[in-house]
Parts: sequence; structure tokens; C-alpha cells
Amino acid sequence: TLDFKDVVQSIVDGILHELGFLKLGYRIVVLALVNDEKKVLERIAISQTKEAVKAVEASPMPFQSIEIPLRANKNLCIKVLKNHKFSYTESWPDILCPPFTPEKAKAIQEKVGIKTSFVCPVRTKQKTIGVMIFSLVKEFSEISEDEKELILNFTDIVGLAVQNAKLYSTVEEASHRLKKANHRLKELDVLKDEFVSIASHELRTPMTAIKSYLWMAINKSPQKLDPQLKKYLDISYQSTERLIHLVNDMLTVSRIERDKIEIKKEMFDISETLQLVYEELKISAQEKNIEFTLIKDKDEKYPVLGDKEKLREVFQNLVGNALKFTPNKGKITIAFKKDKNGVQISVSDTGSGILKEDQSKLFKKFSKIDYSYTKHSSQPGTGLGLYISKQIVSLHHGSITVQSEVEKGSTFTVNLPLSNSKGEES
Repeated sequence: TLDFKDVVQSIVDGILHELGFLKLGYRIVVLALVNDEKKVLERIAISQTKEAVKAVEASPMPFQSIEIPLRANKNLCIKVLKNHKFSYTESWPDILCPPFTPEKAKAIQEKVGIKTSFVCPVRTKQKTIGVMIFSLVKEFSEISEDEKELILNFTDIVGLAVQNAKLYSTVEEASHRLKKANHRLKELDVLKDEFVSIASHELRTPMTAIKSYLWMAINKSPQKLDPQLKKYLDISYQSTERLIHLVNDMLTVSRIERDKIEIKKEMFDISETLQLVYEELKISAQEKNIEFTLIKDKDEKYPVLGDKEKLREVFQNLVGNALKFTPNKGKITIAFKKDKNGVQISVSDTGSGILKEDQSKLFKKFSKIDYSYTKHSSQPGTGLGLYISKQIVSLHHGSITVQSEVEKGSTFTVNLPLSNSKGEES
């Protein structure tokens, strides 16, 4: 395992039990690491031996609470930490003061029966990150050179192991926090969708009523309206229409994101749907002196299996955008093309075009771009139309793409699979 607590415990136990140092008179091994934030050397792990248990029980404070300030330069552990060199002592006050009093440190040493302790630096490539304290029940003179060399080599490896374990634990902790945050975000996203759905439903009914009353005031008033008043009522009516459109878009987005959008599939000729869209919006094009053309072979059929109304909304949105962003005396063309993958329906305009770096934003929710669309339109959109269109087309196993050049225009292309006579997609 790379869990930090498991690794450091394995380190202090391993040298005694796995490497056999317990038989050589080694009884307690302690790992202490620098805490840079607190500026202390703090105890991290202690070996599991009866002598270690005695020492912990005799201590006036919990093992994990034993901290030596880095400024305590007389403490042997701090000296080793700063000098990066091995050292030893036969007196525990040298390694336990502070925080213990010399008397308490000496009493614990005598109770445990330790004669010698030596301290080794724990290093990484960059710096010394802590120390290991080895306490024995024999004199320092009885320690062989082989033992010393093995201990020093062991502590060199410890530095790398501790660093890797710290990194692993940091990543694990960050991953856990990220999962927790992600779970919370999903919960909030669900709440947001529910709120949007409820709020939109509650808004739509009164807004529809307001729109109806405004229409009656404009068109059914028994008295002739003052021109200025009629102007204000017209503005209010148009604003109400835009708000209802926004509410409907928000409801659609909410249904899409909750997988609640219903696709009523039927077999129909998509060119007939485009013909209806063309007829609906032809007058708007004439008002701006825009050349509006629908190009298709009158004998060709384009059968698709899908939701007629929702696909109609997609093309109303695409042509509506083209009308909105194409200047007077411009040109808009709807064209059909069959290929082995299905049918391509393109809506081209001679509008202001879209910067290349902005094109990837077009199909995202509430996307706003700095050039063309927002710049040249007097009717700013919600930023939801193209997002909704893309989702609807995707639900029909199709795709929608854009090609555009600044000051030359844009072409939005919808690719849909064609269906055979059995209602199966080709």
C-alpha cells in the first residue's frame, strides 16, 4: 500500500522485524518529520514493541503531540536536521527536551531501559525532511560498523518512500475531495434544473395571459389608441413574446438535461417541413429585402424518422438566426444534398460571419460571442437556441456544423440519416 500512515508504520517496524535489528538490541524506532507550516519537528510513527509501549505510556503527552520547535538548536534531533549528519547520545534529555523536562526525559529512559539512541537524517534529493531515532539496549561502542552503514543506507531509502507516500496521500485526499465536490455539484445541478423547471412553468402562465391582454389592447380596443401609447404597447408585447420564448427555451433545456425530452418519431419528408419554414419566414425576409431561396429537386423525397415539430423548431431557429444577422439586401439559401450517410440540409447567409475562435462556443449554453451575431443584431438572443438545436439533432442521430468567414457569411449544415420504406434509418 502507498497510504502514508501504512508506509511510515511499515518503515519503523520493518527495520526491527524484517531486517532483524530487534535481535541486535534495537528496541524503539521513531520517525519524525518537519512540519513547515508549524515550524516544528513532529513525531509521525513509532515501532510496535513492548519498550515503545512503555515509553508512550510513561510520556506526559500523546506521542503524536510531541513537537520540537525548529529553533530549539540544542536538541540533538534539530542539530542532525540542520547539519545533515548522523549523531548519537546516551541521554534522552538530548532528544526529548523540549518539550519534556530533563528529569521527565531521564525517568522515561530509565523505565524503558534504553542505553543509547542515535539520530539519522532522512533526506530527499532536495533537502533533509526529518530524522529517524534508533534506541538500543546496548552501548554505542557495541554497535558494529556494518550496522551503522546499513542504518544510514536504510534512512536514505526512507526519504524517498516518505516523499512518495506523501504525494500519493495528497493525490488520494485531493481525489476524495474532488469526488465529494463533484457529488455536491451534481446535487446542486439537479436542484437547479428542478428550480428552472418549476420557475419556468410558473412564469409561462402569467406571461401568456399578459401577452393576450396586450394583444387585445392593441387590436381590439373600442377607441383609437394614441400613437405614443400604441408604440409603448407594441414594445411591451414584443418584450413579453421574447420572455415567453426564453421561458420555453429554459424549459426545453431543463428537459434535455434531465433526459425528459420526448421525441415523437414518425416517418415524414423533411423537405416538406423546410418548405413550411420557408413559407413562414418569407415575409420577414421580404421586409429586409433579403433574397430568400429554397433549393430542392421537386421530385426528390427526403424521408426521415423523427419528431417533425422539434426538427421544425431547429430549422426555424437556424433560418431565424440567418434573418436576424443578415443585413438588408443580403441573401439566405436553404439547400438539400443527399449522400451515402443521409441528407445534408444547409442554411447559408451573407451575414457578418463568425470568427474561427468563436465558432466552438456557438453550440454551448448561454454562449455569447464578441463579433458578428451580437454585434450586428438589434435583437440579442438567449444563447440557448443553437444549444437546443444541437441536442435535438443529436437525439435524431444527426449532427450540426458551421462554416463561416468574417464579412462573407455563414453556413449551418444539419446532417440527418434517411429512412427506408420500413421506417428504418439507412
